[in-house]
Amino acid sequence: MQSRMKSWGGMRGGLSLVVALLLTGCGSSESPSGPVPDAGTQVDAGTQVDAGTDAGVANDAGTADSGVAEGPPCEKTQGVCAGAKRAWVDGAYEPVCTARSYGAAYEASEARCDGLDNDCDGVTDPTTRADAAPMQWAPSESWVDSLPVEGGFLLVSSDGLAALQLLRFDTALTLRSTVNLPLAPAPLRVTGARLVRTARGPALFFIALYSQPDDLVQGRLVQLDELGAPVASPEGVVLFEGPQTWASGHVAASMEGERLAVVWTWGLAGAREVQGMTVDAAGQVLSAPRVVHRSDSLNLSGAEVLALEDGGFLVKALENTDSFDDTRVWLRRHDRDLLAVGDERILTVKYGALPQLLLTAPEEEGGVRAPTLLYREPNGFNPRLLQVRSLFNEGTPETLTATTQSQTPLFGATMTSRGLQLAWLSMLSVPGSGQDASFAWEGRLWGRSPSGVVTDWTPGTNPIPLHVTASWVRLHELPGHQLGALMMTATDNPRTYTLRSLRYCAP
Repeated sequence: MQSRMKSWGGMRGGLSLVVALLLTGCGSSESPSGPVPDAGTQVDAGTQVDAGTDAGVANDAGTADSGVAEGPPCEKTQGVCAGAKRAWVDGAYEPVCTARSYGAAYEASEARCDGLDNDCDGVTDPTTRADAAPMQWAPSESWVDSLPVEGGFLLVSSDGLAALQLLRFDTALTLRSTVNLPLAPAPLRVTGARLVRTARGPALFFIALYSQPDDLVQGRLVQLDELGAPVASPEGVVLFEGPQTWASGHVAASMEGERLAVVWTWGLAGAREVQGMTVDAAGQVLSAPRVVHRSDSLNLSGAEVLALEDGGFLVKALENTDSFDDTRVWLRRHDRDLLAVGDERILTVKYGALPQLLLTAPEEEGGVRAPTLLYREPNGFNPRLLQVRSLFNEGTPETLTATTQSQTPLFGATMTSRGLQLAWLSMLSVPGSGQDASFAWEGRLWGRSPSGVVTDWTPGTNPIPLHVTASWVRLHELPGHQLGALMMTATDNPRTYTLRSLRYCAP
């Protein structure tokens, strides 16, 4: 009889186990059949997917139908973590909550621009600041340039003497590699450097002064791979040269990348000509150097070229008097061989306006991108950033945004998938700081969205330490509706120069 009781007790225990398994393994017929939102995640039949890291791993945070009691609260209680309970994983509650508990919208380090506090620290879509790379000095705007490449960005920098350095960043603006470009013979100084994408890949255009023969300036083109390393000779191909002590120039690739237009002026001041030529992607001459603009009375500088969608190019030059009062911005369209097309356009701006050319986004699907001119109004208590569209159809300046005094030393601009984005630095002197005057500057980073929203993107309350010669901003669109700004910071004590990256979610 006792053995029968034991047998029946065993059978009853087995049936209880089967019933329990059925209850926990299969949802009740009264359970919801669709996903149920819980702190930003989707829960379906007791399964949570962890933002791609633990996809397909089943766990059960505890529900009325699961047979498991609701877990204790998680450590984080703000943002998407509000109300989160510990998930049941492998027979126990998570000792430390992860995305299994917090939900698919959770991120340990917030990187999405979704209007949510994804890392649950009480701050939504924060600006991310990082020291991207130590530098040897603070290069001015003419010695630095950046370019999107496969999987990230390239940045070229020069110390103004004989060195050229190429830094390769990923799409999060994290430094991945550095290439120091060996130049032989070594130049006395580099006077400018620009990056451009050709049909063969990225390329570096630079202008350098050599001592042999005496005071010889050359413009060279170096083919690069997507990591910034020279494909062939690091010295590249000589595009132009002349017996001068200085030259400044610019380069632009046609839309298909098969043809490059190069423009330049000789000398630091008093230049009377802008010269130009076209070459193929390998640097071989397609149209020989010629004068594309001449002035008998005005000093020419700021030569710039922009590729147009019709296969031609737009050339810009700045015309200044010896007194450096106002500046005349000279513009003219040219064909693929840099022969003038149509009438010229001249606009008058304040000296130091720093005008730059950019292609706008098409106004309608299938439309053509048109050139636009951006510049700053540098003087007065309310300087502005302005834009001129319809350059050759009587377009007039329109204000993009007003700023406050000393807020626009230099600015960066990029045309994104959502429209024109701007970024600029406020830059104020720090009197009585006791440091070298070149380092006695600080500022904040500002931005303007395509809809006109102006935001202070400086992370934290403290201003950014700056160097007087390096007040530029290089701006790029990043994945996930983020923008990335590259800029220089500098301190005198200790003496440091740092390339800094800022990532922010532009509206």
